[in-house]
Amino acid sequence: MSKQDDFFVGYLPTPKAIAGFYRIAIPVIALVCLTLGAWIAMGQKSAGQGIWDVSEHQVIQGYLTVDPYPVIHFVGDDQRSVILVQQGKHSASEKAQLFANSWVSISGYAITRGDWSMLEIPPSSVFAREPSKTSLNTNPEVLGEITLQGEIIDSKCFLGVMKPGHGKTHRACAAMCLLGGMPPMFVVKSETGERFGYLLIRQDGTSASLELVDNVAVPVELTGQLERRGDMLYIRYDKSQVTRLSAVALADYGELITADSGLTAHRDSAMSVDTHSESDHEL
Repeated sequence: MSKQDDFFVGYLPTPKAIAGFYRIAIPVIALVCLTLGAWIAMGQKSAGQGIWDVSEHQVIQGYLTVDPYPVIHFVGDDQRSVILVQQGKHSASEKAQLFANSWVSISGYAITRGDWSMLEIPPSSVFAREPSKTSLNTNPEVLGEITLQGEIIDSKCFLGVMKPGHGKTHRACAAMCLLGGMPPMFVVKSETGERFGYLLIRQDGTSASLELVDNVAVPVELTGQLERRGDMLYIRYDKSQVTRLSAVALADYGELITADSGLTAHRDSAMSVDTHSESDHEL
């Protein structure tokens, strides 16, 4: 009489041979799944290290300008500049207009990434003038012409509100933000892999948000005049010299714009560099 194979029946005890197999198979399968999951996760591109802190209101004081985007300058001991936006996909220009070119205080939620700082103003926050303060000269400092390749993004999402806040997966959201007046930013990567950000303005110095909607979240090359206003770098770009690049040129801008190799370093070097060729800033 031949030996019959073990057969599992739900309402009967599990045969020893089958039970022994699963005691080994289940841990092995679980270990393989965990290892595979960790390997896939490690291979993913960074979505960026921007921080959107909604845990508490932060109050800042400084000199407010609104031309063309609301910015408070000389904030804190390090005298940084902070971009102002409203909650949702809305510019803070209308709310800030009445307090332009004066010392003010305002509260909101901090958004930070590298050297860049932004404050999201909730509807309940109102500007308060700070007395006994003199006006300041915030005219732009011209640093020369510059040609760069990179990606146009909306600053609010890229600096920490969305992850990722760049690339084609974020394009629809970025377009809506620019339509709402969010300051557009141009993010580039140098030959050493460092990321730099610049606020974009039109030739006449006005907001470029609406004009750049069609070119947001795609690789482009643009030429313009590099300027410094307060603690921030701007590019007054030439509309006729904004050129789309092929899809293969698109780079990942998810990594942190670091404080030691990002805006600060490039701000210092920009004084001695007038023109950057395509080879200087590769995607």
